[in-house]
Amino acid sequence: MASPLPNHGPDNDRPIAIDNSKKATGILSYSLNDVRNEQLLSNFLETTGTTSDKELVAQLLSLKAVCEVSLGPQLNYDITVPFDSSQDVKYRKIGFGQCGLIFSKPGQDTIVKVAKPFFHHALHADYLAHIAVHDAFARQREAPECRIPRVYDHIHATSTWWNDNASLLNEQHPEFPLSSGALISEYIPPLPKVVREVFIKRYCPEHLQQSALDNPLNRDCLARVYLGRRRAPNQPLQANFSLRNFNLHLDQMIEMNLPVETYARVMGQALAIIHWAANVDGYDIEFVLGSEASDSGGYAARMWVLDFNLCSRFESSAATLHPDTIVDQLVIAFYENDPYYPRPCVDSEPEEQLWNAFKAAYILKAEEILGTLGLTLLKAFPQRFIDACVERAKL
Repeated sequence: MASPLPNHGPDNDRPIAIDNSKKATGILSYSLNDVRNEQLLSNFLETTGTTSDKELVAQLLSLKAVCEVSLGPQLNYDITVPFDSSQDVKYRKIGFGQCGLIFSKPGQDTIVKVAKPFFHHALHADYLAHIAVHDAFARQREAPECRIPRVYDHIHATSTWWNDNASLLNEQHPEFPLSSGALISEYIPPLPKVVREVFIKRYCPEHLQQSALDNPLNRDCLARVYLGRRRAPNQPLQANFSLRNFNLHLDQMIEMNLPVETYARVMGQALAIIHWAANVDGYDIEFVLGSEASDSGGYAARMWVLDFNLCSRFESSAATLHPDTIVDQLVIAFYENDPYYPRPCVDSEPEEQLWNAFKAAYILKAEEILGTLGLTLLKAFPQRFIDACVERAKL
């Protein structure tokens, strides 16, 4: 018998009122989230008739079109915030990274990543590498299945932008003074509410589940795709469970019947573009599942690649002059990242199939890129990179 779906009603994650600005911001964030979830469920369930949570999540996270209408964010809902003016709505913190805090303003399609003290140069490096990778993705003849957020601007600490926006960042701390460097890029919508509720139902300790459902921070859920790691056998559920930066391990994806081979193929294609079209090593980048951000029809979720602040760029000429150095650089970036990529030389299933899918997609896309660019001197490099990854795995 199919397991019942979690309660998708409006009371699960209502924000706690603190003051008018935070209350207005929280209510608008909640309302946009809830309306989109109801629209998604209505359109999707009408098309598929799916009733079990496992089937629902597997289809929503399939990276395929799941119905005939747009499931994009549609940010301009007619939602009334019960306060004096729209100026009460401010940015809210939705995440953090190594070099900055991340803010969004409910109803807008951009995020602001604000540099921590002493990380201004890292954020600018993030901006430059992000532009290089985004432009490389945009040059592909067919749109890659992996998405990369658009990048709009880098704001210096002395910019007049802060005159209008510093007061809107409602989480200022003495150790985090504004103004600062900032990066403005496309907002990646969180995973659908129904998916988040299933994650809580499956992977949060039972006595903490209601608290997790009520916690507004768990609305900001992007799932890291860890194809290269399983949880330890009999590992207890996390006592500090959170959906922010949620680590989705291979065994969990298998449990939920997610298309892990598709994920491996999409990841391999994306890394080939990063390496050979953008000339970026991909050090410490992240691959996550988030919602569709465009109005293209029928997609609920996408794989996204983000966070380029530790990446280094290389010139094609350097690869021909110092081939071992460049290959070593790419292999180090592959292994010193979180375990997103499938791992070679793992004698079990589906790990072997995942590595083969990743490898085939990487080499195919890399050879296409190098052929288009006329870089015949580099045509052996994609296979050299793959072979070097295998050799390191044998150590």
